[in-house]
Amino acid sequence: MKFAKSYLGVLSALCVCMFACTGENGDIAGTVTDTGNTIALGGVVTRTDGSRAVAAMVRMAREPVVGDTLSELEYVETVTDSQGVFSFDSVLADTFQLAVVDAEHQEISYKPRATVTKTKKGTVLDSIKLEKAAVFSSVLLYENVSEPSVVVGDHFKVFMPGTPFSQSVFAGDSFSMLIPAGEWWFGFCPGDPQIVARLTDSGMADSLIYRTWSMDGKIKSGDTLSKGPFIWSPTMEVDSLIKLEERKAKKPYISGVVKCGSEKTCSNVQVGVITDLYGFDFVEGDSTSFVWQTVTDSSGRWVLPAPEKVPYDSLRMEYRLLSEEGKVILAGVSRYVRASELKGLKDTLKLEESELLPPSVLVSGVKLAIDGADTDTTEIDNCMANSVVVGLKGTSHFVREMVCNMLKIENIPAGGHDIVLYSGDPKVVKTLQESGAEIGDYVRAAHVQLPKNDTLDQQWMTYEPPTLQFVK
Repeated sequence: MKFAKSYLGVLSALCVCMFACTGENGDIAGTVTDTGNTIALGGVVTRTDGSRAVAAMVRMAREPVVGDTLSELEYVETVTDSQGVFSFDSVLADTFQLAVVDAEHQEISYKPRATVTKTKKGTVLDSIKLEKAAVFSSVLLYENVSEPSVVVGDHFKVFMPGTPFSQSVFAGDSFSMLIPAGEWWFGFCPGDPQIVARLTDSGMADSLIYRTWSMDGKIKSGDTLSKGPFIWSPTMEVDSLIKLEERKAKKPYISGVVKCGSEKTCSNVQVGVITDLYGFDFVEGDSTSFVWQTVTDSSGRWVLPAPEKVPYDSLRMEYRLLSEEGKVILAGVSRYVRASELKGLKDTLKLEESELLPPSVLVSGVKLAIDGADTDTTEIDNCMANSVVVGLKGTSHFVREMVCNMLKIENIPAGGHDIVLYSGDPKVVKTLQESGAEIGDYVRAAHVQLPKNDTLDQQWMTYEPPTLQFVK
């Protein structure tokens, strides 16, 4: 499908867009009353299981005309109440579009040509039946150039032009949109209308401001389509951009979905990639910290580039959800991703869903062992001369403490973990590594089961300082 340049000229607030090539026509009847020139519209929304859809988003927009083939239509929006009922003070025309999205249950309804008929029966609320939504997920990247004529910023917008479906995104972030089944166009452009206007005034071609991409075939109800990353470039023509996107799409990515509870997905969960499984990069301070690379979207989905190097045999994802006060309220980890799974990967590796749980706490201590025997550390003169690192393999949770002291690790993902223990002297560890010693020669490991929202008081662990017998 090609669009004349005159169509593009009508766009002043585009960012990211999707255009419906096919869709289901449908009629909807609702509450219709005539009060002067005002027509009131209302209805009831039910989910696929027959229950009322509470807090579902309802958008109404006029039907698109020729000049709207790439634009996001203006719409009015409301939400359903505790009984699944919605209402508008007026309708835009006798025929209009109606879109309903229940984000929590990932269900949707789209009527591209809805009509109402005036009746003498008074108020009648007809049910709108939702169906399982399709999910479109991707990553939007911004190719910033040196000394640009207009600073675009990070704000972009995704939408289905000619429809009420839209959302804002930020460059570099993964995003997901709940969309109806069908075949759609996807496009993207800067999100600020003033920036779009400045780009136009600077002489930039419309084809460089507004980008489009066509889905390969129809997406079915309940399906998930991951595509991209998509790149907004101020320098490349559309054809070159598509070729660049195709090459970039071959770059390996890892994606997954996080759930808060058995059914509920959760957004704004911080996602960190753990490649340093044993915390060997921990060289300063008394504890490591969690470093996140992205957050989940409204459907609990995240997407990250696959690391170019995997230092050990695998890597892992760690998740945490913070309260408004910054407290960790839920935590979790993915399965171990084997390095062999990433070797030669050219698309996206999709991980299984991960469920977050209230975090756990580990309290323990380390005793010194000499000549293979446990020793009463309170009677050892050099007790405080030895430090150890204790942590959970494949997480960001490692602490350094002196032998004989108790230690505490908080905000740990609950469940089964391998607790590891090795010398707290970075020079000792580095020397052993450079000597070719096996990890098992200087790292001790034991399996623990951490309770959710509770503390595990682990018994004292023993530590035997490495000697030359471990060096090969």
